[in-house]
Amino acid sequence: MTAVAAPRAPTTDLYVVLDDHDRIVSVSPRLRDDLGHWLGHVLWDHVPAAKEICGPCFDEARASGQPVETVVLYSGRVRRLTAIPAADGLAVHGERLAELDVTSLGTLMQSLARIEAVLADRASAQPDSPARASLRALP
Repeated sequence: MTAVAAPRAPTTDLYVVLDDHDRIVSVSPRLRDDLGHWLGHVLWDHVPAAKEICGPCFDEARASGQPVETVVLYSGRVRRLTAIPAADGLAVHGERLAELDVTSLGTLMQSLARIEAVLADRASAQPDSPARASLRALP
């Protein structure tokens, strides 16, 4: 197996690298505490409901051979995901855009308004330029 890598110019320092069977083969240093114990495990075994939401993005990136970006709402968080394919894996970068705060009705309403604004901005924004598809070996 060749070394799976992360993009040279990552969109964020939060990323996961998956093999062709969606097994986690690497995580960014900032995610090691949260996801490091999942190394070697299929991602969907730990977050099965996310497969329906995120899986199509991953499949499209693999099928097209091009980076694919999407914005998803999952588990109370709005995230921008960028899936970048390579011959030996898929680097998935995540950027948290907004999060639900259910501390009180007031904070819930504020966070819903932020999420609505993020999604509205995203819907009206021009498409981003494609991410780089070149990969380098992880440390």
